[in-house]
Amino acid sequence: MTPWLLIPVKALDSGKSRLRTVLADDTRRALNEFFLRRMLATAQQFPGSARTAVISECDRVLQIAAACGVQTVRQTSGPGLNRAASEGMAKVRRRGARAVLLIAADLPTLRPCDLRELADSARRGGGIVICPDKHRTGTNAILLPRDAHLRFRFGKGSFLGHCSEAMRAGFPPIVHFNARVAFDVDSPQDLVLWPGARGLLAGARATNA
Repeated sequence: MTPWLLIPVKALDSGKSRLRTVLADDTRRALNEFFLRRMLATAQQFPGSARTAVISECDRVLQIAAACGVQTVRQTSGPGLNRAASEGMAKVRRRGARAVLLIAADLPTLRPCDLRELADSARRGGGIVICPDKHRTGTNAILLPRDAHLRFRFGKGSFLGHCSEAMRAGFPPIVHFNARVAFDVDSPQDLVLWPGARGLLAGARATNA
């Protein structure tokens, strides 16, 4: 069964706050919008617009998502990724979702084949698929099979926290490491490691000049 994709997104003005030391606010905002649009373009190829939902408190984020043809969920449970994940999961399941893949928006090298690979891992393993970040301490994606419920533990040490919560929920944690899923952009060092950053940021600065 093809999973739904659930993408929690912070407000464009406040996202990537750790990059404030190296990026002007306008450039950082443009970067956040780039991440969102790129993720939505990837999702349109798999699992498709009808099975993709964005949850956010930000009007502009929801406008962009709606314009791209995906479903939108307004976050009403208060700020924070754990609240967004729990609320979004409950709401997309009420809309008919069974298996749901929760994924970070800031994965600039992600490809549709990576999402398909994740879905295949869940079908083969029958557990909760957990994808660590590049440091193998955080969590960039979680795929919950039908009828699985998880207490989300995003924050410091979330990877081990989510593995523990999966076992507590009665599902084996399936650790799936994929370099493109693992590569998120949180720090100035990540911008150095990302090959596409220089051209993108130069264009954003020129537009905002």
